[in-house]
Amino acid sequence: MLRSMARKIIPSAHQKQFASLCVPVLACLAMLSAAPAHADDSNALVIYPAYGDARAAVVEGRVIEERGAAAPGAGDSWWRNLLSNARLMINSEREHARVTLEVAGREFQVRTDEEGYFRQAVAGMPALAPGWHTVRGRAGAAAAAGRLLIVPADNTVGVISDLDDTLLVTEVNSKRALLANTFLKNPRQREAVAGAAQYIRALAARNPQPASAPVIYLSATPRQLQGNLLEFLQQNGFPPGVLLTKRVTNDRTSDPIADQVAYKSAKLEEIFARLPHVRFVLMGDDGESDPEIYQRMRDRYPLRVEKILIRRVNPDPARAVIGGQLKMKDEIGSLR
Repeated sequence: MLRSMARKIIPSAHQKQFASLCVPVLACLAMLSAAPAHADDSNALVIYPAYGDARAAVVEGRVIEERGAAAPGAGDSWWRNLLSNARLMINSEREHARVTLEVAGREFQVRTDEEGYFRQAVAGMPALAPGWHTVRGRAGAAAAAGRLLIVPADNTVGVISDLDDTLLVTEVNSKRALLANTFLKNPRQREAVAGAAQYIRALAARNPQPASAPVIYLSATPRQLQGNLLEFLQQNGFPPGVLLTKRVTNDRTSDPIADQVAYKSAKLEEIFARLPHVRFVLMGDDGESDPEIYQRMRDRYPLRVEKILIRRVNPDPARAVIGGQLKMKDEIGSLR
């Protein structure tokens, strides 16, 4: 069972190498899953960042068991970080819970599925002006607020960026470093790629309404750790954007777990379809398959991709460099 869990949370290219290191850590996580919930068995509502245009948008979220956690600090120990991340990864979902969402004065009713997730289309709302909106939600006594970006029609410069080893130093080519960075550090201790935040801000500033620029952060990290990534982005000065993470479940509703190409390709197709007026800069790294995924998107939609930036992290000298793709380091350096 623990090896099955490892396959869900570790990048596919490193699964076999990771088995011996992950199982002890995941054993700790499994023990922590038995930790008691609050005495009142209360729930927590999570509303994920959402996006769309004047036509429609989709709001997603989850209802889970409430487990209080202290805010992370720069001086926290690795052990405290491990415990905190364990509590995030292992929680009890609330299936068939009734959720009420309110967007721009209009209410929507939805129920969670067997994994505690919900998905609600938001359409037919002429009052939904371009820009950021607050999505308020209730699930019993639990309440939460999320953010919805309606991309302005005149904002046509977009960014879609990977996180691990593109914006966030993860070291996926070193199994020990990847494990330590993922589980033994908190958002205030993670290292950002130098200049990446400033570069994305410069791209967003090319739009008439930079604060509402279509900036999408696309990660294969499980949604359970989404809060960590959001805090990392905020702490390191990245512009406001929509963070998309992987839905990992035990049923057919899960995003592709081992197949990162299928997962990212599907998300990119969805983004391109929802924002047909936007031309994107695609940012990734060559640690896994970003260059090939992005190249296929450019071949399929040549007018929708402005350029592809790749951060070189793969130590293999035989790793192919695809023609026409730019080195992220050089592009960032051009701003200085």
